[in-house]
Amino acid sequence: MIYIQTNLSPLGNVFILFATLQLVHFFMHDFRYYYWVNDLILSTAFGILGLYTNNSFILFFVLALLAIHIFKNTPHTINYNNGISIVLAANIQLTLFSLSTYLASFFIYLQTGIWSTDNMMLHQNIFAPLTLLINFILLCVSVAFINKYEKQIRHVRHNIVRYQLGKRIFIMLFTLLLAFMVILVISDIENINPLIQMGILLTFTVMTISTYWQTIIFIQSFTMRKEASEATERIKELDDYLTSSQQQNEDLRKFKHDFQNIMLSLGQVVDDQSSEEIKRYYHELMNQQNSFKNVQTHSLLELQAIKSKPIQSLLTQKYFMAKSKGIKLNLELTSDNYEIKKNDLSIIRIVGILLDNAIEYVQGIENKVITCAFLKSSETLEITIANPLQNNIDINQIFQNGYSTKHEHQGYGLANIKNITDSSDTLFTDTQIIKNNLMMTLIILQK
Repeated sequence: MIYIQTNLSPLGNVFILFATLQLVHFFMHDFRYYYWVNDLILSTAFGILGLYTNNSFILFFVLALLAIHIFKNTPHTINYNNGISIVLAANIQLTLFSLSTYLASFFIYLQTGIWSTDNMMLHQNIFAPLTLLINFILLCVSVAFINKYEKQIRHVRHNIVRYQLGKRIFIMLFTLLLAFMVILVISDIENINPLIQMGILLTFTVMTISTYWQTIIFIQSFTMRKEASEATERIKELDDYLTSSQQQNEDLRKFKHDFQNIMLSLGQVVDDQSSEEIKRYYHELMNQQNSFKNVQTHSLLELQAIKSKPIQSLLTQKYFMAKSKGIKLNLELTSDNYEIKKNDLSIIRIVGILLDNAIEYVQGIENKVITCAFLKSSETLEITIANPLQNNIDINQIFQNGYSTKHEHQGYGLANIKNITDSSDTLFTDTQIIKNNLMMTLIILQK
């Protein structure tokens, strides 16, 4: 038991560690009822250790959890996101137990009018269960609070991963835990008066909560700056796309106009000539002109159905990029009106990443064909990018940070897509492998 040494100390120690493990599972979204057996065994072992090491057993327990986590990883390195969950759970549980201890002490004080360690020990049969009950209630309130703001918390955690802030946050939280442990150990060694100890720990708790709040503000501020920088970069890319697309369309228009004028001027000359070979060449050129018109009608001109100039420009750019690499990009649009009401920039980022990945992949295989299909319903718009597969891939892992099928490639593209969709209520992705073709679909809720 922290602060008040009673005969029920092992029970309090086990409760602290067991509650910490449940918070870890909760933060990692890895909660299973059958974990309770292992959790109870581990908590009991370190709880008994706490009888001989005062409060430092909690630090040993956290270090053991981090070591187990590192051992399970391949390679054996720490995942800072999970490390944050472990240390944060320990900090929260220590804070809650401190508050529970002093709330129970205050309750005993109201009943007896005496505030002292001896008085708490005298009423330990009430004090210890009351402390655990208050801790359990505070734990439930904390979990309910976290659930209420789950979306905002998830968004913060995604930003930590996205902008690689995990190491900084982990070091900060671990430093707070060490400071907490130093206060507890010194309090035990020096036998500090419980009232003074309560004041110190309550002050430290307020500072800890303030630090958490400032950390969240820092992450949000950092995220806003990065997103503003990325938005500026994307706007520049869109300007480049639009400029390139307009130039290409202007060149095509001039070519078609000049080609038509040349053919018309040659028509009369050909008719005046008796050479059948010249006539045959002329009619072949006319057929090529008709084919050229058909190609333009059934490919890029269909993009006019997409009521978003930036997305039109993006697809035009990717079309010519694929063509320059000897890749056929089929654009399938079955409707003449695809209205995109919002999230233009997010959609551009996702579709751009999917098309870049598909183009890069099919460059190295024989079947160089990519399909980009649009399908709309009354409430959704689906954009599917499909490409043939040469080797099997694990679709359950491709959105993980760092995963890539390419050598010497960081593999952040699909992980970025996951971050975008996870932070949006209207964007979702679906991945399937059908007939040895990878089909990745962006689903956009329009209403």
